[in-house]
Amino acid sequence: MKNKISEHIQIRFRDTDAMGHVNNAVYITYFEMARIMLFKEIFGLNKDRNGLPMSPVIAAKNSCNYKIPLFIGKKIKAECCVNKIGKKSFTIFTEIIDEENGAIYADGETVIVFYDYNLKKSIEISQKYKKALQKLSCVSGMDDTQA
Repeated sequence: MKNKISEHIQIRFRDTDAMGHVNNAVYITYFEMARIMLFKEIFGLNKDRNGLPMSPVIAAKNSCNYKIPLFIGKKIKAECCVNKIGKKSFTIFTEIIDEENGAIYADGETVIVFYDYNLKKSIEISQKYKKALQKLSCVSGMDDTQA
């Protein structure tokens, strides 16, 4: 992926189901781990009370395409990038990849909406954040006409 953020993932025993596969719901957590690193790039190092990057956004939608069963013991990473920027939202594309052979276990998208938590409504993406998002784009030629 072009302009990707990459995060090593340690598969834990608790991530697996009775069949020994990584449970389907856990993939969204893996996506989130990479997304937090992407947020650090966009929003900086300001932290909330839980030590996470502060950001004026909220997740609106997650999707995941399961491609190959994933088992404990595999060395994997989550890679993500921005693949769409709208007026009030952007979309993050994420892949779960085998660090040894490059196999893709899953991919998916997360729609993130800029949100004013005081007013409890979505807000437009500022030019400052659009530029930061464009730097993390995996779509070649993404410019202000597409944002």
